[in-house]
Amino acid sequence: METLSNFGIATGAFTAGRDDWSASVAKAAAVGYHHLELTAITLERLDQLLPYLAEHSAALDPFERVSIHAPATEARGSTAAVIAVLAHLDRFDIVLHPDVYVDEQSVRLLGGRAVFENMDCQKDFGRTSADLESVFSAFPAAAFCLDVAHVWTNDPSLGLAHELLDSLDDRLRQVHVSGIEDDGTHRAMTTDDLKLYEPVLARCGHVPWLLETELVG
Repeated sequence: METLSNFGIATGAFTAGRDDWSASVAKAAAVGYHHLELTAITLERLDQLLPYLAEHSAALDPFERVSIHAPATEARGSTAAVIAVLAHLDRFDIVLHPDVYVDEQSVRLLGGRAVFENMDCQKDFGRTSADLESVFSAFPAAAFCLDVAHVWTNDPSLGLAHELLDSLDDRLRQVHVSGIEDDGTHRAMTTDDLKLYEPVLARCGHVPWLLETELVG
């Protein structure tokens, strides 16, 4: 496996204090992560993130790369407004759920900063190579985030992950790694999870791996 330099963490991984932007960013920096994802997965969290970024942008300086995970399910009725806000945050890549944003034409405002991730078994769209190829046909400048745990819920052999990399490796911008249950519920990641993911991660050493849950054991 790669060293800590290959890993980053998403603020949503911190079960304690994940809604405290200052605390979660400081914790990630203290551990020594080189890459960070700001998990603004709800509209409320995005609203709280904006003043934090305006007042404390220097807190992100220790990180080589910072992305923002855009609001997901509850953003369905306000995708244009969400993209309008995120388009002004031009320092960051923006991670998007394809089932939420595939029909939002203003995603083009993000250009190459738009990063679509594959979905888990709970979603009707965004799980397969065909789904994602249709997304990238609509947004040809966009990049790809491979979520290995999401793949596992659809294909425990992880063959789907290799299929996605075969077709989308030139778009790969980052990887999400976490522990996960059969129903898509995230849990703490174990060393056994990492061993399972290792053949896939071995193909992704050129991009950051963002932990979406903390590593235990």
